[in-house]
Amino acid sequence: MYDFEFRTGKVYIDDSKCASCSSYACVKACSLYGRGILRVDAGKPTLTVEREEAKRLCIECLACELGCLFDGQAAIKLILPLADR
Repeated sequence: MYDFEFRTGKVYIDDSKCASCSSYACVKACSLYGRGILRVDAGKPTLTVEREEAKRLCIECLACELGCLFDGQAAIKLILPLADR
């Protein structure tokens, strides 16, 4: 399991599922819609920046999760805590 925080939540990547992925849709989506903070390293998505920098740079666009869900292996989950009202 690979994870990192962003401003209001956390990204969890079940990288055991990434071994059978050939699309790397999460990395492509992050580059296209986000800030390009993901890259492929040894067949798995990892950060292109330090964790603290990722926390600042990630724009919480959900592109990595949706790209992985529809064109990858459904290995990414974003946790966005909801405030009590």
